[in-house]
Amino acid sequence: MKRGRLNPISEKRRTLIPEYNKLIHRLRIMCGNQSELSGKNPNWESGYLVDPHHIDGRRGKLFLDPFNIIMLIRTEHDIEEGKIKGKKVGKEKLIAIVKKIRIRQGFTPND
Repeated sequence: MKRGRLNPISEKRRTLIPEYNKLIHRLRIMCGNQSELSGKNPNWESGYLVDPHHIDGRRGKLFLDPFNIIMLIRTEHDIEEGKIKGKKVGKEKLIAIVKKIRIRQGFTPND
C-alpha cells in the first residue's frame, strides 16, 4: 500500500511529541501489545507493535487524550481509517470500548 507524503510538524506539536511517545509506550505496555479491539497480536507489518488509532482525530487536546486513542493491529487500523475494505466498528463504539478500558487502567475521564 502506497502512503502519502507527511505534512510538516508545527513547533507547538513538536513540543508535544515526547509526551505523546511516553503515553503510547505506556498504553502499549498496559494492553500487553495486543489489540484492544480484538485481542490479536501484531505482525511484521507494524514491526510487531500495536498502532495507536486516534478515534476522533488528532487535533488540539485530543492528541494526548488516552480516551481518544485505541491500540489496534495494522489491519484493524487501516480498516478504521478506510484504507482497506472491511467492516468498520465506528467512532461511537470505539469510544465506548476505549472508555471502559481506560477507566479500568486507572485513567480518569476529562468529561
